[in-house]
Amino acid sequence: MPKHLVDALGRTFIKRSLGVTSRADAKRLRAIEDVKTDALFASLEETQNSPSKAGSSKLQDISLHMLTEHVRLTVQKLDKRSAAQFLMDPPEDSDDLYERKQNAKIELGILTSYGDPTRDGWVSDATHQLLKEAGASNVASETYWDFAEIVRRGLVEVQRKKIDRYDDRHDRLFYDHLFNPSRSSSISFSELAQIFITEREAEYHLNGVSQKRFDKVKAIVETLQEIIGSEKMVATIDDDLVQHVRGMLAKLPTNRNKRFPGLPLEDAILRSQSNGGSILSPLSQSNYLDVFRDMLKVALRKKLLSNNPAAEARPLKKDNVASDQKRLPWTHHQLKGFFEGKFYHRCVPSALKPYTKADREWRFWLPLIMLFSGARPNEVAQLHFSDLKQTDKGTWYLDLAEGGGEDAKSLKTESSRRRVPVHSELLKIGLVEFVKTRNDAASKNGQRLFWGLIPNKYGNCAWYAARRLNEHFIPEEIELGQRQSLYSLRHNVRDALRRIKAPSETLLAIAGWSPSGKAISDDYGDPGNPDLHVEWVNGIAYEGLDLMFLHQSKNLE
Repeated sequence: MPKHLVDALGRTFIKRSLGVTSRADAKRLRAIEDVKTDALFASLEETQNSPSKAGSSKLQDISLHMLTEHVRLTVQKLDKRSAAQFLMDPPEDSDDLYERKQNAKIELGILTSYGDPTRDGWVSDATHQLLKEAGASNVASETYWDFAEIVRRGLVEVQRKKIDRYDDRHDRLFYDHLFNPSRSSSISFSELAQIFITEREAEYHLNGVSQKRFDKVKAIVETLQEIIGSEKMVATIDDDLVQHVRGMLAKLPTNRNKRFPGLPLEDAILRSQSNGGSILSPLSQSNYLDVFRDMLKVALRKKLLSNNPAAEARPLKKDNVASDQKRLPWTHHQLKGFFEGKFYHRCVPSALKPYTKADREWRFWLPLIMLFSGARPNEVAQLHFSDLKQTDKGTWYLDLAEGGGEDAKSLKTESSRRRVPVHSELLKIGLVEFVKTRNDAASKNGQRLFWGLIPNKYGNCAWYAARRLNEHFIPEEIELGQRQSLYSLRHNVRDALRRIKAPSETLLAIAGWSPSGKAISDDYGDPGNPDLHVEWVNGIAYEGLDLMFLHQSKNLE
């Protein structure tokens, strides 16, 4: 290898077996290989000298399947062009026809003769041209040689079809099965994955779906590629493969990349099984199968499959936990133990040893606001000072809406946009006064009420607070069950509203819980007006919980 091309090819020499014992045959094949190698070197030289490829020293691996489809389409175009040319410029006489046919036979002979150096030059030129057209002028050497052979077969097909035309023969649609017009084109599963991800990214971007959701889909697709194999041809995907995917998902460890970083899938499964580790829940397995099903829908739409074998695929093990039991609310005993615990008593102004750490504000207010509003952790954590508002009738409410700018806010769903009346208990504890005090420092600390909570890369302001509460602050006061967490307080609010028989429009207006059988007229007027729901919100109560010790001596009426 020339020294200046070593980095580009990724090796210092080229070694190929000629597979012959005859010295004469070896010399002839060596000459052919020299032509091929010279063509490769020329391609690398051109790539290195091209400004558009500057900085790309390694060969780019590109799919042979996609390149093959490009050749098939090109052969169809060349054959149609040849047929059109024959009609536009027919032979003048039989001698002209004979001469044209002989030229075509000579060209066919060149393309099928492995001892003719003209063939290699012709194939090399055509290969470079087709790679350029496909936007893949820089490919791995193994791919290059395989592709060059496919190009040669394509040129042979064009010549044979041309000779048939001269002979007025029309009984053969193809010679080489590779160029059968009815042959189903196929791509690899990795190529389908790329198409799917590109489409999903555009769709999510236009519809404002979070980056976090997109990253989850990408991670699922990557795992599916591990299970199925990146080079698996989409056209060969059948029910047997779908059952294999179901079986692998039923054994997939939870948090695999964190628990077994760098381990191949099979090894991670064996390691987890030997340690008695947990596996994906049926719900998570269903999410994987949903993505798999959607990927095959793309293949079906692009006519890469005749049917979707994953259309009815479900997790092997059914979920024994009902959907409304996925996360359990706190018990009255737990609520009392936490909100009347050591921390909240240290937050009383008259406390002998008050809590003064920097996390005091969000640690104090985030669980309380959730307990009396049904808001999600991030909806509370990203509140702005201006989100606390008052109606003309004097009802205080939290305006939960999206917002841009430096302190941007996001919502989980469309129904998450709502105006939640502030519970009278929060007013007595001093929420309005707290917001006004924090607002005085807005010019220095920004518009967020809890400016100490820094959003993560997905814009979630509650990630740190929720983790600290779930892992440390809540366990310091009470013990939660397996399906209980900070988020469970949202379920406590729903149960509290059920106990007082709050109407469905209040459930929707307060926490975004969509009622069943919703009528079109339900959206008429202003169904989310806080004045309409403040009495129901004030009815949220919990047996045995007494927060009077947190009440302020003066409250804003």
